[in-house]
Amino acid sequence: MRRTLCLTTLTVAGVLVAVVANEARQDRFRIRTLELAENLYVLTSDPAEQGMRTGGNTAVLVTASGVALVDTKIRGYGEDILAAVREITDKPVTTIINTHTHWDHSGANTEFPDTVDFVVHENTAAHMASPDCDDGAGFEGGSIKNCEAFTGDDSRYLPKITFENRTSLFSGPDQIDLYYFGRGHTDGDTWVVFREARAMHTGDMMARKGLPFIDADNTNGSATEFASTLQNAVDTIENVDTIIPGHADDPLAWD
Repeated sequence: MRRTLCLTTLTVAGVLVAVVANEARQDRFRIRTLELAENLYVLTSDPAEQGMRTGGNTAVLVTASGVALVDTKIRGYGEDILAAVREITDKPVTTIINTHTHWDHSGANTEFPDTVDFVVHENTAAHMASPDCDDGAGFEGGSIKNCEAFTGDDSRYLPKITFENRTSLFSGPDQIDLYYFGRGHTDGDTWVVFREARAMHTGDMMARKGLPFIDADNTNGSATEFASTLQNAVDTIENVDTIIPGHADDPLAWD
């Protein structure tokens, strides 16, 4: 009798744990996958939901050797991103580019294998490694720079590949061009061009239609230089038709 009661209690407890876990998963914001071109996808939030949702938009490029991501959303969404990638390809994530350091764009970096190559602008790398992580403007009261995520054992996730003004990754149809045009949203905004797809991830230099957010206090963004930085991009970027914005639910035209 006592054995039966014990087994019944354990079974009920197991069911309750499963129900709670399932409800927690259902309460999470959903990721929507859009195919932009051959081998290029964007993981956005569900437009039916409101608020910050999953964070910034994540670009997914399937290359010959693996998967390159641009931005990793809010902390806790690494497995969601990987699940979405598995629906596209069985290739592993090998490269992650962050358009900037903010918590809603680099939040899940530490939830990927530490064999991944992380690529950022040199100023973004400095923000990620900053010891000043107590501004309280980020995820759950953390830093807007998300630098507390890269401390202790997780310092191994600090980017080891940086650039100053321009660099390229991969070659042929897989080529990705990275540009830095100056201060704007932050002082380390990377523009990511997918050459074959004629598409570009702008990060929060173009977050959505509307006025930009300038983070001058924490990441040295500049309202006075924003326009000239944007003009530099317009003058330089060629052969791009489609923009993946930092947060808008759908791609925009580059015209």
